[in-house]
Amino acid sequence: MGIDLEKLKEKYSKNKPTFSLSELMLCISLIIIGCALFFAMPDDMGILGWILFVVGTFLNVVGIFRLAAMVPEVKSDLGSKIATVASLFASVFIQFIGLLYLYKSGGTGKGAAIGTLALCISLGLVIYAVDFEDERHQKKIKIACAIITIFLVVIAVFLNIRDDFSTASVSVGTILLIEALITGRIGFLSQK
Repeated sequence: MGIDLEKLKEKYSKNKPTFSLSELMLCISLIIIGCALFFAMPDDMGILGWILFVVGTFLNVVGIFRLAAMVPEVKSDLGSKIATVASLFASVFIQFIGLLYLYKSGGTGKGAAIGTLALCISLGLVIYAVDFEDERHQKKIKIACAIITIFLVVIAVFLNIRDDFSTASVSVGTILLIEALITGRIGFLSQK
């Protein structure tokens, strides 16, 4: 008794949201409510903080990825490039805001939770936007990931040296090094 992937794909492709004002407002509302829950989290993440984090994360992820799924599939090469670049800029912006919050919070539990979520969402958007299997772009992706890896490691080391390994700089540096491991795997260790 196996899983019929074609039936699953057919079933869930029908559930893809289409662009409408009500769907757009729903996605934006989910994101805003999720962010409001993050602001309500206490700095010393007790059980209430983690419950708010989980619910806020769920609402944000559903809102962001439903919003991304509403964007129609682009057939033209130029449109595809524009959509990819827009997703990558959104990814960088989300991660920057998350890391900035973590740094400004002084490395609190709330800041670490939000910084980690920002990392996950930004990596998810990159995976959603970039076609890693496209043979034409393999070399470009590998070079970009190698450059990003070096950049992330340099920033992590610089922050920690400049701030004398403060809690905030260690927290941000740790997230940057985790991302560097992911991008470095693609940039330096991939076989293609």
